[in-house]
Amino acid sequence: MKITPTSFVTIEFLIRLEGQQLVPVSGQPQRLSFCLGQGVLPPDLEETMLGLSINDSRVVRLTAAQAFGEIHPELIQNVPLSDFEPAEELETGMVFEDEDDEGHTFSFVIKEVKDDIVVIDFNHPLAGRDLEVAFTVREVREATQADLEQYICPTCQQGKPHQH
Repeated sequence: MKITPTSFVTIEFLIRLEGQQLVPVSGQPQRLSFCLGQGVLPPDLEETMLGLSINDSRVVRLTAAQAFGEIHPELIQNVPLSDFEPAEELETGMVFEDEDDEGHTFSFVIKEVKDDIVVIDFNHPLAGRDLEVAFTVREVREATQADLEQYICPTCQQGKPHQH
């Protein structure tokens, strides 16, 4: 079966950043399963998957704008250290995941820890970076209704990424 815009796909991937840094840092490909067109991966990357079959491999170069976007300075904020758990040992590079009042999950990266201020970044961790994605298709099937329902917002019942 070939990948179509309505496919559920499993890939193994490895991302290479400028300077040869690998994601994941272990250098071992990571497995990811998702429905195409739901905003899980950058659109230009998903586009290269169309027409591929199981065991097909590709290496795709993406600019920062094509990948996870440019860095938006307004998404870098200073917050009081007291907003974090007292026992939490904060370090630069730590990634936190949280939920807003409407139940949407978001993540941020610790950019810097000062005396009583923590600089956090809500940009995607790979924002502002050109990258190369090597992937191999491991599974392809038509997405089911149950697959698609995992992308529905519990607050407004909209699909795909969106903002409130």
